[in-house]
Amino acid sequence: MVEKSILPIKAAREIRLNFRQYISVILIAALAVTLFTGLLANYENFKARLTEIYAVSDMCDGIIMVSNDADKDEIREKLDGYESLEYGERLFLPAKISGRSVYIATFKEGDKFNKPYSHENPINDDGAYSDSGFSKSKELEVGKPFYVDATVMGMDLSVPLTFSGNIVHPESLENSEYNPVFIYVGENALIDGLLASIRSYYGDNIFTSLITRNNIEKRVKNAYNQFLLKGDDAQAAISAINAEYQGTDALIYALPTAEIPTNITVETDVNQAKGLIYIFPVIFYLVALLIILTSISQLIGREQKNIGILKALGYSNAEILLHYTSIFVALSAIGSIIGIIAGPLIIPQVMGKKYSILYQLPDVNLPFFRPEYLFSVLILIVITFITGLFACYEALKMRPAQSLRGVNAFNMKPLKDSKKDVKPVFLPVKMAFRNMRRKVSRTIMVVAGTMGCSALLLCGFGIENTLDYGIDLELNELIPYSVTVTYTENVSKKSEIEKIEGVKSVDEFAKYSVNLQGGKVVSSYVFILPENPTVFNFPYGDESCIISSTVAEDVGVKKGDTVSFVYGEKSYSAIITEVRDFCVSQGIFVSVNKFENLPFTPTGAYIKSTDDSYNNSISEAISSLNGILTSASIEDMRIRADGLLSTISVMTNTIKIFAILLAIVVLYNLALLNFKERTKDIATLKVLGFSKFAILSSFIIEILFLTFLGSLIGLTLGFPLMKAVLMINQTPLCSYIYHIYVKSYIYTVLLTCGVSLIINLFFGFLTDKVPMAESLKSVE
Repeated sequence: MVEKSILPIKAAREIRLNFRQYISVILIAALAVTLFTGLLANYENFKARLTEIYAVSDMCDGIIMVSNDADKDEIREKLDGYESLEYGERLFLPAKISGRSVYIATFKEGDKFNKPYSHENPINDDGAYSDSGFSKSKELEVGKPFYVDATVMGMDLSVPLTFSGNIVHPESLENSEYNPVFIYVGENALIDGLLASIRSYYGDNIFTSLITRNNIEKRVKNAYNQFLLKGDDAQAAISAINAEYQGTDALIYALPTAEIPTNITVETDVNQAKGLIYIFPVIFYLVALLIILTSISQLIGREQKNIGILKALGYSNAEILLHYTSIFVALSAIGSIIGIIAGPLIIPQVMGKKYSILYQLPDVNLPFFRPEYLFSVLILIVITFITGLFACYEALKMRPAQSLRGVNAFNMKPLKDSKKDVKPVFLPVKMAFRNMRRKVSRTIMVVAGTMGCSALLLCGFGIENTLDYGIDLELNELIPYSVTVTYTENVSKKSEIEKIEGVKSVDEFAKYSVNLQGGKVVSSYVFILPENPTVFNFPYGDESCIISSTVAEDVGVKKGDTVSFVYGEKSYSAIITEVRDFCVSQGIFVSVNKFENLPFTPTGAYIKSTDDSYNNSISEAISSLNGILTSASIEDMRIRADGLLSTISVMTNTIKIFAILLAIVVLYNLALLNFKERTKDIATLKVLGFSKFAILSSFIIEILFLTFLGSLIGLTLGFPLMKAVLMINQTPLCSYIYHIYVKSYIYTVLLTCGVSLIINLFFGFLTDKVPMAESLKSVE
């Protein structure tokens, strides 16, 4: 009786003899696990950093925002009826600082919720605080005053506040360069500022002498318009308030933390990071399934005689099955270990660049290893075991005598036509297609593998195309300006700009930061456009209300629905007349004549030049005018857009790299299998005197045909895959207008086929090393 130890020895010998083939199994396992663990680590790290901020800041569980028409005592009475609920109150209102949109949120000593996560100086009721990005851009100095323009108590005031330091606030995590700034103002500071502003505006007279600090303090407290909810009953209270007040003038919104306008973007990004876990790894696991199934099938086919010998020696089917599957389980385990190490090191670093640009997040101590990573290992082991069962099933059913005859004894088909001879010039083509018919399972594997690779590659190209197409659509067609300008004061500069050399026309507009309400409440913008546009290139009239497609989807409205907002303590509503794709500009667009009571105070302008050569000089000339905040040419804006979207480009390049790596691994594995299976054909052709070129041609024809076929099928999957990726990777910086250029389809096919050609040329030149005598020994 043969000792049982022969199986481990045989397994080691198999790995040594087929090391190059098994490397591809290790690599595909490593790639799949790298993506899974890397994307999981990215999600867990992002969520942990946000959770850290919420915990330290005592972030509330939800916010109720009401209008001046609300009966606040009635709402307080309802909230007091919940045992497991605490709430605080504050004033929250839109304002401007030097033309820049901001939100003011008041606080007082002893407040429990929504405190700053970190701060440079002590927090007190007499101070005003903002994030470091805004303070640097406005050159705010600690202890120095700055002015906030706001409508408070029915008056338009310029309120002096004292800057007291930088903070990181849980409602101000987004980089202020792209969004309205959050100003955290002590209630005492606001009251003193209002009093000083009123006295400065109206002068020292009988009217101002009647306005005391106590009067203003009462007015501020009466103007409280937000309730911050904390506790187990927060969601129940929000649901009850929505059920009773939604649709009335009293309620602006009642939302949980994840959906409030100041936090919805970062919360959405957390969910998007989670969603990525279920897209790319699935593709790689499916390809890994193909690779392992193909490799095991080829091994079993080659080992069929040995399986017959092992059965004749008394080994059971279970022992033989365990022997062959254990080889691939070991290979998968090695790949998994590599992936568990590489994934958390690489992917979070790549994706983290996006979060660092968009958000102010703390660095927290994060675990390198998580038990969830073992789930990816378990998936691969299960895949390996199941594919092993399928691959070994037919071979294990055979009697030892049948197995000893070899697979070729049953499956070979004649190459030569029975009626006429094969011309040598067509022999490589005949061999290629004969081999495809002979190995249908491997043919399907090649097509499926290249299909996945080309779909991923086209997805990468498509993301890049979508970004370029959206920017080109807006800047070249919808708003084809030469220079864009924003004002520090809401005063028209049109007459001054028109005098600059090279200026052809000027369209001034007003841009207001508001909370748009439809099916949901979303922080966005209202653009008030000129009556007779010269730069805006999309049609609109006095009754038009155009909404960008992304905001329409976020708010939950469509053409014919009503959208509303509050500005300056007044409510406005309009029926949507058109939904239009915009890439950068987001919000609703209306004519200056649309809302009678909404003031048209220009916040900026779009300028058309007589010639693009004037763009930079016009921009410089405008910058020298008083009251100009920013001035940028179209060339500057394109550079800025490319910079803002660079993080998405990093993701795009990552997809391309992984797609190419996947293609190399898949095609290498399949080419190697093809080469080993055809050693007898190669030896026969060499004996018959065929040249290396003729032999190589059969390889090239077969693999290029299958690669091309797989690529064409993969092209049909590239667009939906790209859309799925971008849908869960939305960014507030731009809206995606899905588009793939024809050249990207061509590049995908050429790149996939090119990789295949190079790999098969490599194996083709190895034909000289095929031992003819040994290869011709097998039973035919």
